[in-house]
Amino acid sequence: MNKIIFSLFMLVASCNLTYSQGIKVTSNQAIPLPPAETGYSPVLSPAGDYILITGNDLKGLRKYDLSTGKLSTLTTDKGAGFNVQISDDGKLVAYRSQQYKNKLRYTSLKALDMTTGKQNDVVKESRNLEQFMIKDGTVIALENGTLKTKRITGKALQSVPAISSISKGKLYLTRHKQTSLISKENDNYNYLWTSISPDGKKLLYYVIEKGKAYVSNLDGSNPVSLGVLRAPKWMGNNWIIGMEDYDNGTVITSSRIIAVAANGAGRTALTDKSVIATNPSGSADASKIVYNTADGKIYLMNIEITK
Repeated sequence: MNKIIFSLFMLVASCNLTYSQGIKVTSNQAIPLPPAETGYSPVLSPAGDYILITGNDLKGLRKYDLSTGKLSTLTTDKGAGFNVQISDDGKLVAYRSQQYKNKLRYTSLKALDMTTGKQNDVVKESRNLEQFMIKDGTVIALENGTLKTKRITGKALQSVPAISSISKGKLYLTRHKQTSLISKENDNYNYLWTSISPDGKKLLYYVIEKGKAYVSNLDGSNPVSLGVLRAPKWMGNNWIIGMEDYDNGTVITSSRIIAVAANGAGRTALTDKSVIATNPSGSADASKIVYNTADGKIYLMNIEITK
């Protein structure tokens, strides 16, 4: 009996260790942008050494160097600020460029070598660019269900990692050059904001009708609810950050930055309701988060993972 009680105690203790992690904010300061400058939808480089910001209409990309405070323009293309991607080493940036022809919108995919300043075309004027990512200097894109890759720097990939995408509201996974439907065909749900964890093991997505974000296995099994968490993003492999926002049908009336452990535990509000905080992005080591306020100020938050 004593052995059973001890085993149960150890199991409970183990669970507490697993689920007791939290996040503590150690500092939270506005980035000193030049006078009259504003920024939206910031993306923090994985190393946390620079920030990409865009306009409130997602037009253009500017780089803010955290060590020098220098702000430089990378592109003025329309749509460039939507879901921009940065390579793990911070040397490659992939972004959209939108054009209109005969009242139809076309999207190109471009990659910018941050070291040389050279711009590369990856996908040209597509009507259905579904998703893209960067892996070891190679840009991977899904266009109308077709996988495309283009090596910009470094060695050729030994294998193409899995990439998740959304087409007509449904959730898909492309792995080993085969695309599979992850959401159930007749579930009547629509999906948004999907991505795969940096280690390639977990799938993140948002279900519109449920108003919640989820983490699951790559095949969609064992989904874990993260609660209300819009525009969710990975911060390392163990944390998800996003926003808990509310609106009046026209504008956002309140929004907080929220962090949740990938196992669904440790939900923490990192900002309060005194400011409308949106569009968070975190560093790979889960030590920094950037976000913007409704009036276009960019904030850098330093955090610590607690136990």
